[in-house]
Amino acid sequence: MNELEREEYLSVLGVASYVPRFVLPLAPAPRQAQLPPALSAVATSQRQRAAPAVLSPLPQSAAPAVDSIATAPASDSAKASVAVPTWGKSDEAVAQPQQAVQPFILSCWRIGEELLAVDSHEPGAALPMESLFGNILRALNWHQLPCQRERLCWPITENPFAPAAGASEARDTFSSWLEASCTRQPVKSIWLMGDEARTFCTPISLDETVNNWQGVRILPLPSLSRLLREPERKQNLWQLLCKAYPSETRAQ
Repeated sequence: MNELEREEYLSVLGVASYVPRFVLPLAPAPRQAQLPPALSAVATSQRQRAAPAVLSPLPQSAAPAVDSIATAPASDSAKASVAVPTWGKSDEAVAQPQQAVQPFILSCWRIGEELLAVDSHEPGAALPMESLFGNILRALNWHQLPCQRERLCWPITENPFAPAAGASEARDTFSSWLEASCTRQPVKSIWLMGDEARTFCTPISLDETVNNWQGVRILPLPSLSRLLREPERKQNLWQLLCKAYPSETRAQ
């Protein structure tokens, strides 16, 4: 039995063949397996001569009819009746590729039972974003509440061999995380700060400056890094906070 026959027998029996690349410890010395015999020159020439006989899949009785159709001149009506295939031209039949999402980081703060803030973090910006966020909490008199922080990254796992994750997948992932987080520990307000936070974390469409979701206020705000780069936006932010939290900002 040669090596080819042995592999066929093992395949029929459901046994997978395994050949290590190196000699395993305590394994016997390897030996050359018997190779299958090569085809003779006579058999090869016979196979070559027999090959043209099977080129046409049509029966011999249909061949004359096909030849007559191919050689006959086509009329104008026949040309008009020929259907031209339009494979790949239908927008409904061809699925459009998902829009790839560049990697990003979200910084999240939970401030007692008052607030869940999600900020679109800018790595390497070297900006005092923590100090700015602390000042905002101090202005609302929330700076003494217990604070929990976590950081979320996209993609969730780094796999260079996997296809790029699309926007719909990122939206499903982070919106589900936000809903589960609020179900586990309810809050009164959610701040979505920055493009990534507003695009991928919101469970509803953000049509207003203050949106309502199951009794929770959702505010779309600029990211902390953008507020630091464009200080003129801080005035609009304060006006929005005064509108959303009149009792907390009345003493300021």
